[in-house]
Amino acid sequence: MIASELPVIRTAMKRRLALSLLLLGLFASAAGVSAQGYWRDLPPDERRQMRQQMREHWQQERELRRDEGAPRWRDVPPEDRRRLRDDMREQRGWQDQRQQQRAWGEQREGRGGGRGWRRD
Repeated sequence: MIASELPVIRTAMKRRLALSLLLLGLFASAAGVSAQGYWRDLPPDERRQMRQQMREHWQQERELRRDEGAPRWRDVPPEDRRRLRDDMREQRGWQDQRQQQRAWGEQREGRGGGRGWRRD
């Protein structure tokens, strides 16, 4: 293989990849449209039944995730919960103070649109 052929080969590979991705995207969007049409074509009773089945499925997934996931809030000892809540409130208070200071600074510079203050 000659070194001058490499850019041509790379360009051809990029074109094939782009074309295959484009076709894959078109097929996926067509499948989504047909699935939406299928949902609308169902009689109301079947739609209700399918929605109920989906709710049950999502509920089971939530329970599985909850069982295998991180510890739940109620599993944390009360003292730790209280401490975490206080930390979160304190952090939120600092953020509120910063926002108020920023707003006050902008108002003093004439950008805040405050009433009664005029820059001469």
